[in-house]
This record gives sequence, C-alpha cells and structure tokens, in this order.
Amino acid sequence: MSVDRMIRLPGVERIRTLDPNNHLHCRKAQYLSYAGSRTPWSDLLMYGALGSTAAVHRHCYLRGGDRWSYETPYVTDADLRLLGFEVSSVGTVDLPRFVAGLPELLAAGQPAFFYAPRYHFPHWVEFMRRTGTIPEEYRLLHSFLVCGVSGEDVLLVDNTADDHEYFPLAVGWDVLRDGHAREPERWFTGCATVRQVGEPDRDGFEAGYRAFLAGFRDGFELYDVVGDGLVVERAAHGAAAYRAPGVNSLALLAGSRSLFCRFLSHTAHGEPVRAAYARIARLAVGLTDRVQAFLAGLSALSADQIRRGLAHLRLLEQRAARLLIDEGAALPQILPAVVSGR
Repeated sequence: MSVDRMIRLPGVERIRTLDPNNHLHCRKAQYLSYAGSRTPWSDLLMYGALGSTAAVHRHCYLRGGDRWSYETPYVTDADLRLLGFEVSSVGTVDLPRFVAGLPELLAAGQPAFFYAPRYHFPHWVEFMRRTGTIPEEYRLLHSFLVCGVSGEDVLLVDNTADDHEYFPLAVGWDVLRDGHAREPERWFTGCATVRQVGEPDRDGFEAGYRAFLAGFRDGFELYDVVGDGLVVERAAHGAAAYRAPGVNSLALLAGSRSLFCRFLSHTAHGEPVRAAYARIARLAVGLTDRVQAFLAGLSALSADQIRRGLAHLRLLEQRAARLLIDEGAALPQILPAVVSGR
C-alpha cells in the first residue's frame, strides 16, 4: 500500500451512538450512527421500533438468542434507501482485495464495513475482560467500521467505551494481517459500504409509519413471561445474567422504546403520546438494570417487587398503544411536509 498519509472521512467526530442501550446488532448500530452523522433525519429510521413483543419472545426464549443477534424490523436497508442512503454489499473478500480497494473507497467519501473475530483486536480483548464477557463469546464476529487508512494504520470507529459511545482509534495493519492469517475464513466477511445519494423520502416514511400503525397489535404478555421466569433464570445464569432471556428481552424492549421516542419527536403526535412513551422507555431501562442485578444475585428488590413493576409497565404499554393508534388515524399528516438535508 502506497498511502503516505491517512485518508480520513470528513465528519468522523460526528459519528455518535444513537443506541445508548446497546441493543441493536452491531452493523445496524453502525449504519444508524453513520446516517446520523450525515443527516438530521436519521430518527425517521425508527418509525417501526416498537416491533412485536411476540417476535422478541421467540428470539430470546424459544431460540435462546442474544439481543445483538435479533433482526430488528427497524434500521433496514429498505428504510435506509428511503432516508437517501444506498447500501452496497460485496460479501467476503480476500486480504489483497481489501487492502487495494480501501483507499479508493475512503477517498470517495465512503466508509467500509467488514466482519472479523473481535478477539483478534487488542481493544476488544481489553473491553471483554473489563466487562466480564464469558470466554466462549470472545470468538464472536463483530462488524468493524473503517473511516480512515494510511500505509501503517486503519482508522476504526468502535464502541468499546463503558457507555458504548463511538470513538476513533488507529489499529495497525499488522493486527489485521495477523488476525487474517490465523482465521482467514472468518475475516473480511459481510463487506459493505454506505453512500448518501439523495434526500429523505417523506411520503415513503409517512406511508411506512401508517402501515406500521395499521398492523400494530400487541398484548405485551412478554412482561409477564419475564416476571414468571425470574427465579428460574437466576438459578440458571448467575454471573452470566446478561445472557438470560429476561435480560435480553427487556434490553430489546428498552432500546426499541428509546429509539421510538426519537422518532416521535419528528412527528405531529401530541404531548400525551410523547410523554407516555418517554415514561415507558425510562421505566424499561430501569427494569432491565434491576432484572439483571436480581439474576446476578445483586438486587435489593425482591422478585415480587420486580413483577409488580413489569405488570405496571405492561399496563402503560397497552394504554400508550391505544392512544398512539387512535391519534395516528386521526392525524391528516404525521411527518413534516418539508424534509431537507444539512
């Protein structure tokens, strides 16, 4: 590689997390944060964030899936296109092709995304040790976001800070080459880039949100399921409480409600709707922490106290959903008439 100085994307410092609850799949979180650094309308991507609690139940309880592997119905490629972004995927590439193509891509103002084992990167090893990640998870793949390159380093933007905030860090090419040599079949998979090609399609988002409201029916029984499983999950998971189905389910609910609140701030919905979902998001975040502490044997709250909180949250969800659907049906226009970029 003959890059003497770093080619760096403009505005790297504007890439900030829009998912403080860290519930999204790593690639989706990166897409969302990158889009947020480029347009003030990235919150439109969360119009369907409430999703289906039955789908969360199937993923976390029936399949034993972690929150980060859940395929959320929001921040999708189709919705990124509505926002004015084009996602181009090239699948798996070899090391020479990655090295040769990266400078040209970055010089054109486009980031690069690839998957690789996270334990090959020193900053990830340090993070996993600090946060008590169980050993079998060290080898999991992570999506890496590349925003700069020189002959010696690549500039990654990653979120291994304690608050999951994104920050830039330079990683030597030797780290990538050594890791690739160890497990070449697991490196540079899922390679992709994102390009901003236009302005947001307000009518497209309006139609998508109205379709979401028309199909949104949920009894929120998942809150009862989490409460019923507290004692059993406490015995089963202990120190690995963050992997328990109840914790993963609540983290997905808390994260999705927090993102939906961001979407609501751009709509014509009234203050009662916005306040209801802001309260739900706050309570869901708090209950996620309390359930994880309980399952780890650290909580001062009893199982019955937590169950009462979950039952209250279910009731709030039911009331807010009715209000949301009724108001949406009555509004002649939900999203702003004019959408323009920076």
